[in-house]
Amino acid sequence: MKAEAEFFFESDDLNLILEIYQSLLPEAGDPISDRSAISLKVDENRLVLNIQSDDVISLRSALNTWLRLIQTAFDVAVSSS
Repeated sequence: MKAEAEFFFESDDLNLILEIYQSLLPEAGDPISDRSAISLKVDENRLVLNIQSDDVISLRSALNTWLRLIQTAFDVAVSSS
């Protein structure tokens, strides 16, 4: 069974979105698992995370990882500005 999730992280501060995107881009190019594919892009003032997985278990695992990475990147970006 295939599983997919898409999340949108929106901000009025485009620089913040771009900073988070740039910090996560190397991780997106280095897959954590061969059971999930990650897409990360900026669309206007939103960071868009799309995860496609072979099954629900790998989707949950990828979501846990990527939501934590995004939260950490956000926390670091906000604290350094």
